[in-house]
Amino acid sequence: MFVGREAELAVLAAARARTPCAVVVAGEAGIGKSRLVGEFVSRADALVLKGAADPGGPAYAPLVTVLRRLVRELGVRQVAELLPGGGRMALARLLPELGQPPEPDRARLFEEILLLLELAAEQREIVLVLEDLHWAHAPARDLLVFLLRNILQPGVLVIGTSRATRRLWPLLRLDNVELLTPPPMGREEVARMLGCPAASAEVEHILRRSEGNPLFVEALADAGTATPGQLLDLLLAGAERLAPASLGLLRAAAVAGRRVEHTLLRAVTDLNDLALDEALRPIVRRRLLLVDGDCYVFRHTLIREAVYDNLLPGERNRLHTRCAAALADQPERASDHWYAAGDRKRAAETAWQAKRYERVLELWAGPAMDGADHARVLELAAETALHAGAAERAEALATSALREVDTARAPERAAHLLTLRVAARDQLGEDGLDDLREAVRLAPGSPRLIGALATSLAWHGRHDEARMYAEQASEQGDTRSLIILATLAAVDGAMDVASAIFARARAEASDDDTVLTAIAGEADALEAAGKHTEAAAVAHRGMAQARSMGRARSRGALIAANLAEPLASLGRWQEARQVVAAALALDPPPLYRAWLLMVAGTVAVWEGDLAVAADAVCQARPLMRGRSRGEDSCLEPDLLECRLAQVEGDADRVHRLIGHVLAAHDLSQSHRYAWPLLTIAIQASVRLSLPLDRIPATGRLQQAHRATFDAELDGGSWEQAVARWRSVGQPHALGQALLRAGEHALRAGDRRTARARLRESASIAASLAARPLSRQIEMITTAGKVDLARDASLSVREIEVLGLVAEGLSNRQIAERLFISPRTSGVHVSNILAKLGVSTRIEAATVARRRGLL
Repeated sequence: MFVGREAELAVLAAARARTPCAVVVAGEAGIGKSRLVGEFVSRADALVLKGAADPGGPAYAPLVTVLRRLVRELGVRQVAELLPGGGRMALARLLPELGQPPEPDRARLFEEILLLLELAAEQREIVLVLEDLHWAHAPARDLLVFLLRNILQPGVLVIGTSRATRRLWPLLRLDNVELLTPPPMGREEVARMLGCPAASAEVEHILRRSEGNPLFVEALADAGTATPGQLLDLLLAGAERLAPASLGLLRAAAVAGRRVEHTLLRAVTDLNDLALDEALRPIVRRRLLLVDGDCYVFRHTLIREAVYDNLLPGERNRLHTRCAAALADQPERASDHWYAAGDRKRAAETAWQAKRYERVLELWAGPAMDGADHARVLELAAETALHAGAAERAEALATSALREVDTARAPERAAHLLTLRVAARDQLGEDGLDDLREAVRLAPGSPRLIGALATSLAWHGRHDEARMYAEQASEQGDTRSLIILATLAAVDGAMDVASAIFARARAEASDDDTVLTAIAGEADALEAAGKHTEAAAVAHRGMAQARSMGRARSRGALIAANLAEPLASLGRWQEARQVVAAALALDPPPLYRAWLLMVAGTVAVWEGDLAVAADAVCQARPLMRGRSRGEDSCLEPDLLECRLAQVEGDADRVHRLIGHVLAAHDLSQSHRYAWPLLTIAIQASVRLSLPLDRIPATGRLQQAHRATFDAELDGGSWEQAVARWRSVGQPHALGQALLRAGEHALRAGDRRTARARLRESASIAASLAARPLSRQIEMITTAGKVDLARDASLSVREIEVLGLVAEGLSNRQIAERLFISPRTSGVHVSNILAKLGVSTRIEAATVARRRGLL
């Protein structure tokens, strides 16, 4: 009998009204979690999808049943048409009925499941019930967190049950997840369950012994006048009074699982339909088993465990053997039963059929099915681990497989294992260059491997060698190698050539991932060249394509970093933060997350939000460990931390960081971050002994950094540095150069120039809300007694619009370039004309050039 719990039912009903959201019902065994959820869903006019975790089950076990029901509801053909990927879905790795899956891609799997849920929710309200989450593996928990972070379609309610919450904190921290902990039952509720007066001695006795646990209340009531001292006796009290046929059936059900199909019970017990019904009836009447569609479910896990534990060893093995034989067409379930029955050979055979390679390894006793050897099983297990996001396990398995393969007799096989290990190490931020070199040596005819080696060499700054291999691979049809050739052209300063090659790579690409990689590469190259507006436009288009291809969380997150960085450079900091926040909410792969954090941390330093910047460095550094992406990946967090230490005024920390950079890294391999780090070194009075001629300054952005470096050395002109930054269109860097130019002029006694430079710097700092820059200006003007009072100047956005006006663009074209409305661009143009005191756009451009605004 279900009694009470009105408050808990109200919580669930309130959650249903504000979907999408989730409720985790947590409490000790027997407290009534499943009964509460069952009562709630029985009243809900919705599609109820149930799944459960199991300590010995596969990684995504709780959701496989749910997904299979969803696909059945929508139809396999409709799912294939609606999900991106041209019919090859990552979802097929969990549901083979969907066809042949593509290469392992956990991010794509997560996005497909999200889309599937949203598609189903458009047709009917969905309640997802996931039992026993305390047993859920990490991949399943990660998937659940991802879904609840990103699902937008109303009408999806997730209800989970769990005995403990320790492993669920990433889930419980989400804003749309509520924790519900049903309390023990009170005297009135116990009395209603027993049908006795609340003041009766029986209620007092059972309440005291059960401590309000509903399962124990029922068990004590079933035990009659007996007062068993052990929970096992309580749970078995109702079962032991069953007739032999019913008791045998209950034992078979306990072996079969918590949720058992009617057909499976019939097969295991050899009872005909009439006898089976008669044996089941008293079990259901005593509520040891509950009817759930065409299945039977134990009212509580503890009841099943108690019945199972009370079996004799031989009896248990016989029943597991019968279950395994009855489940011959479901190898994943059959494997568990053969395993429990102690039949290692058959357990291994069915595990192989179910692609449970870790279990095959555990049971290994000779060649696996299809003639596979131990190294092949290790390889398959490594691929599965990589797909599930367990990169460390994948690396260990691939390494073990390599030890067992004779490279002289099977060079191509060894090469494949090396690339598998490279993929695992790349996720861990570790260097895979040596492995790739060895793989190419073993399989010199593989354009894919040659292209991968070219990519790694390019990351490590070995451009000549990378170009040689990329050309070789592209001639053999490897489209990805074109991306490396384009990147190398951009590094050499030939951005027009690079853009043409990027376009060719996109046109010739045979898969979505190559298209998106080319887009990300072009956006990054444009940003590194100082072409911030063009970089933002390319990245913006790329994000739209990533979403349409179902890759928002994977390559889309990479492109989001490529969009946020130029937005930050252009002074559009709020937009950059929004892009970063949206991408981080998708729980992207570790390295992409680190790059997003780098942008967020840099903006935070410029704005003076130092706690946010410090947190970004702390989070990103572990994700960017190693040198899998070359010096750039190592130096980027160093540069951010140096900037943070500078703003904090921590000179000792700046010295330590710069000392580490100069001692541990080769700055000639990172043109992008070398010059800003060297500039900080000069500002910190660090003595430099490295040959600067080994570090070229290619493109207007690096030339601006080099001009600043030279000016700091007193070997260059601050006016030239200002001019360089003005041409780049990076307002914060321009404001910093103007500050230093003004300070230099003030020391030289040129107060007029100093006032003009400091006044423009102050205007930029105010428009950006760059608090550290504003404080520096205030300190200099106060010490030098410089009055900056003047008429309103052009804002950073107005200078940006003015530059596009000078290019001859219309208001609509300006709006498209800056991703604003034509009305807003028109307002900016009107304000510019008024501030400059001119009446035409041509006059505005002329005055701007004369005053040095462009």
